[in-house]
Amino acid sequence: SPVQVRFSPTLRFARTCAFAGMAETKERRMITEAELAKHSKEDDAWICIHDLIIALPKDFLEEHPGGPDVITCLAGKDATTDFEDIAHSDSAREWSSKYIIGYKEGAEEEAKTKLVPKNAELSKGGGGLGPLLPTILVAVIAVIAYFIFGKK
Repeated sequence: SPVQVRFSPTLRFARTCAFAGMAETKERRMITEAELAKHSKEDDAWICIHDLIIALPKDFLEEHPGGPDVITCLAGKDATTDFEDIAHSDSAREWSSKYIIGYKEGAEEEAKTKLVPKNAELSKGGGGLGPLLPTILVAVIAVIAYFIFGKK
Protein backbone atom coordinates (compact mmCIF):
# COMPACT_ATOMS: atom_id res chain seq x y z
CA SER A 1 0.00 0.00 0.00
CA PRO A 2 1.39 3.42 -0.90
CA VAL A 3 2.57 5.58 1.96
CA GLN A 4 3.06 9.33 1.75
CA VAL A 5 4.60 11.51 4.39
CA ARG A 6 3.90 15.21 4.30
CA PHE A 7 5.16 17.86 6.67
CA SER A 8 2.97 20.51 8.22
CA PRO A 9 4.16 24.03 9.07
CA THR A 10 4.61 23.03 12.72
CA LEU A 11 7.05 20.27 11.74
CA ARG A 12 4.56 17.70 12.87
CA PHE A 13 3.43 15.49 10.12
CA ALA A 14 0.60 13.36 8.97
CA ARG A 15 1.01 9.95 7.42
CA THR A 16 -1.51 8.94 4.82
CA CYS A 17 -1.87 5.31 3.94
CA ALA A 18 -4.24 3.46 1.70
CA PHE A 19 -5.89 0.77 3.78
CA ALA A 20 -9.03 -1.17 2.91
CA GLY A 21 -9.72 1.30 0.12
CA MET A 22 -9.88 4.32 2.42
CA ALA A 23 -7.31 6.99 3.14
CA GLU A 24 -6.44 7.39 6.79
CA THR A 25 -4.43 10.29 8.19
CA LYS A 26 -2.67 10.03 11.53
CA GLU A 27 -0.73 12.70 13.36
CA ARG A 28 2.43 11.38 14.99
CA ARG A 29 3.41 12.94 18.25
CA MET A 30 6.04 12.52 20.91
CA ILE A 31 4.95 10.01 23.56
CA THR A 32 6.58 9.66 26.97
CA GLU A 33 7.36 6.31 28.58
CA ALA A 34 4.81 7.15 31.30
CA GLU A 35 2.08 7.64 28.70
CA LEU A 36 3.10 4.44 26.89
CA ALA A 37 2.89 2.53 30.19
CA LYS A 38 -0.76 3.60 30.63
CA HIS A 39 -1.73 1.62 27.53
CA SER A 40 -1.01 -1.87 28.78
CA LYS A 41 -4.45 -3.47 28.72
CA GLU A 42 -5.89 -5.97 26.30
CA ASP A 43 -8.46 -3.47 25.04
CA ASP A 44 -5.94 -0.60 24.92
CA ALA A 45 -2.53 -1.93 23.92
CA TRP A 46 0.35 0.25 22.72
CA ILE A 47 3.84 -1.08 22.10
CA CYS A 48 7.12 0.58 21.15
CA ILE A 49 9.17 -0.89 18.29
CA HIS A 50 12.33 0.90 17.14
CA ASP A 51 11.24 4.08 18.96
CA LEU A 52 7.87 4.03 17.16
CA ILE A 53 4.68 3.82 19.21
CA ILE A 54 2.12 1.45 17.71
CA ALA A 55 -1.51 1.32 18.86
CA LEU A 56 -2.68 -2.24 18.32
CA PRO A 57 -6.33 -2.68 17.30
CA LYS A 58 -8.39 -4.69 19.78
CA ASP A 59 -9.24 -7.43 17.26
CA PHE A 60 -5.54 -7.93 16.49
CA LEU A 61 -4.89 -9.60 19.83
CA GLU A 62 -7.06 -12.60 18.94
CA GLU A 63 -5.62 -12.81 15.42
CA HIS A 64 -1.96 -12.60 16.49
CA PRO A 65 -0.24 -15.92 15.71
CA GLY A 66 1.39 -15.93 19.15
CA GLY A 67 -1.95 -15.31 20.87
CA PRO A 68 -3.16 -12.39 22.97
CA ASP A 69 -0.92 -13.13 25.98
CA VAL A 70 2.24 -12.34 24.01
CA ILE A 71 0.91 -8.88 23.19
CA THR A 72 -0.59 -8.07 26.59
CA CYS A 73 2.65 -8.90 28.42
CA LEU A 74 4.51 -6.44 26.15
CA ALA A 75 1.81 -3.76 26.01
CA GLY A 76 2.90 -0.44 27.45
CA LYS A 77 6.60 -1.30 26.99
CA ASP A 78 9.42 -1.27 24.47
CA ALA A 79 8.94 -4.51 22.53
CA THR A 80 11.78 -4.05 20.02
CA THR A 81 13.94 -6.92 21.28
CA ASP A 82 11.03 -9.36 21.46
CA PHE A 83 9.78 -8.25 18.03
CA GLU A 84 13.21 -8.80 16.45
CA ASP A 85 13.91 -12.06 18.32
CA ILE A 86 10.85 -13.58 16.63
CA ALA A 87 12.13 -12.42 13.21
CA HIS A 88 8.80 -11.01 12.03
CA SER A 89 8.18 -11.03 8.30
CA ASP A 90 8.24 -7.92 6.13
CA SER A 91 4.45 -8.15 5.82
CA ALA A 92 4.14 -8.02 9.62
CA ARG A 93 6.44 -4.98 9.61
CA GLU A 94 4.32 -3.27 6.94
CA TRP A 95 1.18 -4.06 8.91
CA SER A 96 2.72 -2.61 12.09
CA SER A 97 3.66 0.59 10.26
CA LYS A 98 -0.02 1.25 9.50
CA TYR A 99 -0.73 1.70 13.21
CA ILE A 100 2.11 4.04 14.18
CA ILE A 101 0.67 6.88 16.27
CA GLY A 102 3.84 8.51 17.53
CA TYR A 103 7.46 8.24 18.52
CA LYS A 104 9.17 7.71 21.86
CA GLU A 105 10.40 10.74 23.76
CA GLY A 106 14.12 11.18 23.10
CA ALA A 107 13.99 9.24 19.83
CA GLU A 108 16.24 10.10 16.92
CA GLU A 109 14.80 12.68 14.52
CA GLU A 110 14.20 9.96 11.92
CA ALA A 111 11.67 8.25 14.21
CA LYS A 112 9.29 11.08 13.40
CA THR A 113 8.96 9.88 9.81
CA LYS A 114 10.29 6.33 9.54
CA LEU A 115 8.35 3.09 9.37
CA VAL A 116 9.09 -0.20 11.12
CA PRO A 117 12.31 -1.31 9.35
CA LYS A 118 12.17 -4.25 6.99
CA ASN A 119 14.49 -7.22 7.46
CA ALA A 120 16.83 -6.08 4.66
CA GLU A 121 17.20 -2.65 6.29
CA LEU A 122 18.16 -4.24 9.60
CA SER A 123 20.87 -6.40 8.04
CA LYS A 124 22.66 -3.40 6.49
CA GLY A 125 25.59 -1.78 8.21
CA GLY A 126 27.94 -4.70 8.66
CA GLY A 127 29.74 -4.93 11.93
CA GLY A 128 30.45 -8.13 13.80
CA LEU A 129 33.08 -10.53 12.45
CA GLY A 130 32.15 -10.10 8.78
CA PRO A 131 35.30 -8.30 7.58
CA LEU A 132 37.63 -10.27 9.88
CA LEU A 133 36.23 -13.73 9.13
CA PRO A 134 38.59 -14.58 6.21
CA THR A 135 41.65 -13.57 8.28
CA ILE A 136 40.49 -15.62 11.27
CA LEU A 137 39.74 -18.61 9.05
CA VAL A 138 43.23 -18.52 7.46
CA ALA A 139 44.85 -18.26 10.91
CA VAL A 140 42.88 -21.25 12.24
CA ILE A 141 43.75 -23.35 9.19
CA ALA A 142 47.44 -22.41 9.56
CA VAL A 143 47.48 -23.45 13.23
CA ILE A 144 45.75 -26.76 12.45
CA ALA A 145 48.16 -27.43 9.55
CA TYR A 146 51.15 -26.68 11.81
CA PHE A 147 50.03 -29.21 14.41
CA ILE A 148 49.15 -31.88 11.85
CA PHE A 149 52.09 -31.54 9.46
CA GLY A 150 54.67 -29.69 11.54
CA LYS A 151 55.10 -32.30 14.28
CA LYS A 152 56.87 -35.31 12.78
